[in-house]
Amino acid sequence: MKDIFSYNKDIEKNAYMNWRTHHYDHINNMIVIAEGFSDSALLLVKEILEENSDKRADKLIFPILFNANHSIEVYLKAISWTQNQLLDKNDTFDGNHNLQGLFKKVVELENELNSSNDKAVFHEMLSDLKTYINELYGKIERTVIDNKGNNKTLHDITFCRYTLNNDLEPQFYINTFDNVVVDLENFFTVFQGIFNSLDSLSTYYLSLLDGKQEAEYEARQIQAEMASELRGDC
Repeated sequence: MKDIFSYNKDIEKNAYMNWRTHHYDHINNMIVIAEGFSDSALLLVKEILEENSDKRADKLIFPILFNANHSIEVYLKAISWTQNQLLDKNDTFDGNHNLQGLFKKVVELENELNSSNDKAVFHEMLSDLKTYINELYGKIERTVIDNKGNNKTLHDITFCRYTLNNDLEPQFYINTFDNVVVDLENFFTVFQGIFNSLDSLSTYYLSLLDGKQEAEYEARQIQAEMASELRGDC
């Protein structure tokens, strides 16, 4: 068998994993990954909408939802990392798959960055994402009793990877007599908007960070020049 990580003589039939990524720009690299998962989800849905006579959508919906959710996760992590740098914090992002928590963190950091009351554009851009996450968690959250007899709320984002949760119980779409359906036309419209908003926000925050870093560099240069003049350097 030919190695998977190998060249094809026709460059149009190659995928270059490090063509869009850079060893010095980790936030940009995360956005590249996020774009890849979002594009793959939308491309699959678009293809299914053109032809689904064999009902392949019933199988492909699982990787579609996984790709969509993972894209959201990586976008939110990249945005929060950028926000933390803008706030001069050493934090990067929460290391989990909790979309609800990641979304909340992005909103909290935006509130720190922008103390004014005029956040209408920010919240409007994320309104569909907030609605989707709330809908999703309404399905994947469950309550269990811990060792102390207290109720504990869990969410199982792996619903599109496994038909059983961590307790080996059926996922919400298995343990029901009713059809659990995804309207793919609606999915395409909603997620195209969500991904466009996340891409725009991530680009916006990166531009702010570039401006901040450039201003800090210029300030250091001025300080160095002033120090040199005070020393009487030529």
